[in-house]
Amino acid sequence: MADIATQYPTTPSFNAVNFKVNTPTIATTTFSGKSRRTGYGHQFYEFDVKYPTISPSDLATVQGYIAQTYGSQLSFEIVLPEISYTSLAAQTASTPQTSTSYVKGVKSVLLTNCGATQPVLNAGDFFKFSGHSKVYQSIAAVTSNGSGEATLNFAGALVSNVGSGETLTITAVPFTVINLNNVQQYEVGIGGLATATVSMRETW
Repeated sequence: MADIATQYPTTPSFNAVNFKVNTPTIATTTFSGKSRRTGYGHQFYEFDVKYPTISPSDLATVQGYIAQTYGSQLSFEIVLPEISYTSLAAQTASTPQTSTSYVKGVKSVLLTNCGATQPVLNAGDFFKFSGHSKVYQSIAAVTSNGSGEATLNFAGALVSNVGSGETLTITAVPFTVINLNNVQQYEVGIGGLATATVSMRETW
């Protein structure tokens, strides 16, 4: 869970998110040109939230929140416009949960309580389990069967065990992050109008 209890402020709102998926991989190349690759089996996210020209009072809200994180020391949660929400036109109103327990390293779980024949997640949608703070990404569209069950395949293996009956957050998904840099820059122009970009990376 995040070190700071309050979520990152949604006002003022940023007008762009530069989102990156980081998949650590070691690659070597032989003299013949053959490439060998070994991955760690997980991925994490980095992003820049960019603000339009804002007023000094709006900038103060951002500065005040960032100040309490002490650079990259303390983690916090942020809900990203568009990215934290499904791309489905309609999504189940039920709260999916895991059908049994799963050990870290798996990339597929069976869900229950999804509602009968309901769209749960679209390919590319983000979600998280209630038991830990890591966010995962669905690799294919997920629709429940008539019994309200669905198989969820996702990118990034589980980083910790997931218990039976853990609920999933599938909308307004909060990312647990830290500041990517220990130095935060703000630009204040003539007349006091300001711009800011805050760089973050996922942590768990």
